[in-house]
Amino acid sequence: MKNLSIKELNYINDILSWELLAAKKSYQYACQEEQSPHKQVFYDAAAVHQQNYMAVLNYLNQVKSSQGGMH
Repeated sequence: MKNLSIKELNYINDILSWELLAAKKSYQYACQEEQSPHKQVFYDAAAVHQQNYMAVLNYLNQVKSSQGGMH
């Protein structure tokens, strides 16, 4: 894998922030919702955002491993 530029790393950092915020908000909305079908939609959305967050984080770890670690 090629080295990532500072701009690319900043963009990935933004993506991680957005996914984390979306997961937290979706979970918060699920906890506040009283109707079961709507509650499940928010829980499902939170799970999708958490999966996206983990996928990006795993990608970064692969890049870091392939480059022998970043300092």
